[in-house]
Amino acid sequence: MIYLDRRFLNLSFSVLGVLNQPPANPVNGSQVIVGAVPAEGFASASTNHIASFDGTAWNFTAPKAGEELLNIQTGEVLQFNGTAWVTILSIGPVKPVLAILPTGDTLPAACSEGDTFLNTADAKFYSATDTDTWDEGTATANGARYASTSDFNIYQSDGTALTHEAVPNGDLFLNKADGCIYVYDASVPAFVRQSGGSDYFTEPHTLTAAEAAAKTFSLTHSIATGQESNTLLFVDGIAQIAGTDFTASGSSISWDNKGLDHIGLREGDVLLVHYIKGGA
Repeated sequence: MIYLDRRFLNLSFSVLGVLNQPPANPVNGSQVIVGAVPAEGFASASTNHIASFDGTAWNFTAPKAGEELLNIQTGEVLQFNGTAWVTILSIGPVKPVLAILPTGDTLPAACSEGDTFLNTADAKFYSATDTDTWDEGTATANGARYASTSDFNIYQSDGTALTHEAVPNGDLFLNKADGCIYVYDASVPAFVRQSGGSDYFTEPHTLTAAEAAAKTFSLTHSIATGQESNTLLFVDGIAQIAGTDFTASGSSISWDNKGLDHIGLREGDVLLVHYIKGGA
């Protein structure tokens, strides 16, 4: 089982890739690792430095030994060993989309200024310029990807037509429109923002005698379907891993015949749980 550290759901711990020059159209907060041959806007930077975009300019920071980042482009967790960035884990690429928006083969008659829509019939992106008024549409570029809030598919353009694929429950993707990572929660269903949002919940829990004896307790919220393995539980500041040390399911945490069983949890013990909230 691959475990994704919850820190990497915050873009301050993620980079868009390892690049020799600035990427096109960065958003405020975008980060990359400077490549082996810095050029153009990165010409003054050093290889392996972290380049951060503040909305106007790129700023460069030297990494510290032991620092870890998620490379969104490759899905690799990188660690700086004092000399170079090395891969310590791979979860697969977090594919980007240009926007999260409604889709369909006919433009909706009703709309409000600022609304957006992807027309699957002509592969154009539309924006509402006024109440019930759409612009003429813009052709989607070859390779452009969009996440649909209508059918929860990912649509990809070849410049003239769209193809689509269903999003597996629990899949992560990057929305370039706001620079945030989203996960698909089929139980809602919805695309739930993970970075910079409040969907990651931190909950302290003090065990009762009955809970300690039953080796289970209930959370305030349900865990997002497909994100059970990303749940973290801390005992005296030590992280316990879902599936190995405890079981996370629905709104329940249990540890019968799991690693926590050997600790001997008792009434009054305080556990700290980090988890992604689901629809309940």
